[in-house]
Amino acid sequence: MRKNLLTAVSILAVLMVCSLMFTIPSGAITEEAQNRYFDALWEEEEDVWDEDARLPRVLGVRAAGAVFSDILPAANIAPLENDLFAPGSTPIAENFTENGYRDDSIIVEMEKQRMFDSDVYIAYVKIATPSQIRTAVAGKKLGASSTNHTSKISANYNGIVAMNGDYYTKTKAGYIVRMGKSYREKTSKNMDLLLIDEMGDFHILPHGHDAQKEAIAVFQSEHEIVNGFFFGPALVIDGEKQEIPKDYQFDPNQKNPRAGIAQLGALTYAMVVVNGRTDASEGVTMAEFASIMEELGAQQAYNLDGGNSATLVFNGQVYNDKPQAERSVTDIIYFASATGE
Repeated sequence: MRKNLLTAVSILAVLMVCSLMFTIPSGAITEEAQNRYFDALWEEEEDVWDEDARLPRVLGVRAAGAVFSDILPAANIAPLENDLFAPGSTPIAENFTENGYRDDSIIVEMEKQRMFDSDVYIAYVKIATPSQIRTAVAGKKLGASSTNHTSKISANYNGIVAMNGDYYTKTKAGYIVRMGKSYREKTSKNMDLLLIDEMGDFHILPHGHDAQKEAIAVFQSEHEIVNGFFFGPALVIDGEKQEIPKDYQFDPNQKNPRAGIAQLGALTYAMVVVNGRTDASEGVTMAEFASIMEELGAQQAYNLDGGNSATLVFNGQVYNDKPQAERSVTDIIYFASATGE
């Protein structure tokens, strides 16, 4: 009886989610992304019903409900140019609110939470085309030593919301790719890689030369590397929080400011920055950062350059309101409109 009741509740919940996705006055996400999204919802383990009769994971997927309002990006949006130095469309100024932005191609909702005695700043983003997750560099060529503030680089490229990247010029390995343009192609013995494909999907490759070499070969047989990052560690892979290696670089066991990016679902992401090194916000360990990403519903989550580099920018302003002066960096990740002015 209880199982039948829960089954009925589950079916009702799925119908409610579907109604949000398909009966939206301003359109829907692209059909291909929509199909991938629902495929992911039903990739459950065999024991969907456990002894406590928990409901299926579909009931808890944040990307389908509470995080975003009931208006999603419209379908049939033309992609932006896949060029490192091409800006996004100019956003519509009056569409910005204190904590969000939307037009036919993108929704951004900003949020602040208190977790692990620290201030956590989150940008939830849903886009209509993979071309709207973009990267930019401070200089005029990939690999230049030029630096600039995250906020200024974002403004130069019409970013609606942006965060610092991996400061790739400070490292000597990794698959460093920006908007399809390759700068470095090296595997790593002890650091994880993040690759973003032509569908806007994240692929995290755990450390190890042989393992990464094999994984990259498989990846390139099926996908294009649009953006590649070298920092880490991996925080969440395929919905599973990762155990952080004790000897991973960048002070994994110390509480510090952190910056990371997650994929929640098809064309749905979260940028996360944690303030630290102050009395009001001490920062988090990598293990705590992984727990934050898991709590947000990340399917894939990856740590980026932290410390004073950790900066989240919204509408041209530093959103994470840190007391330290904004640091200049080499590169950023940003989301742009595809239908702005």
